[in-house]
Amino acid sequence: MAADGIKLRSVGAGILEKLLRAIPAFFCLLFCVVAVPLQMILPSLPLTFAKPDLPAMLIAYAAMRLPLIPSFGLAAAAGLWRDLLTAGHLGPCLLAFTLGCILVSVLRQSLSLRSIWFFPGTAALATFVILGTAYIVHLLEHRQWLWSATAWGGFAIASLLTAIVALPVGWLFEWSWGLLRPNASPAKGDDLLEIELL
Repeated sequence: MAADGIKLRSVGAGILEKLLRAIPAFFCLLFCVVAVPLQMILPSLPLTFAKPDLPAMLIAYAAMRLPLIPSFGLAAAAGLWRDLLTAGHLGPCLLAFTLGCILVSVLRQSLSLRSIWFFPGTAALATFVILGTAYIVHLLEHRQWLWSATAWGGFAIASLLTAIVALPVGWLFEWSWGLLRPNASPAKGDDLLEIELL
């Protein structure tokens, strides 16, 4: 009887621990829900009409700090949310956000980009990939084969602006991440590594 009680308590503790580990992902999702409409009303620069891409910056940070599956899910949700709020077909932003998340995740795994100092660069790269992919899909939908260099210059400026905004925002994210992330015991390091690789 006592063994059953211990077993039930350990199952409850495991569920509670998994819920605590999911808190940062839920907060990133909440930020993405707010950031996508905020991006639409954010003023752009007068001459280039470029502006920093807040959802792309959030996706880049999630890809650096969350495991693969939650970060991909978050990117797909943010892309779908942007597709729903903008005119046009469903899918371009979903594809673009997912590709941006995949690229940042692959760079993080292959180059071990764990430090917050790499965040502005990855945010700029994610912004360029997201804006460029959505633009290419939009052109292909309308069967336009002439690509404007002005648009790509605007994407480069938007990526630079995102990198500049990512400098202070990254430190704020990192401070919030430290508050939200539960401390893992050293005995569970192997389990966390296995979850990270999933």
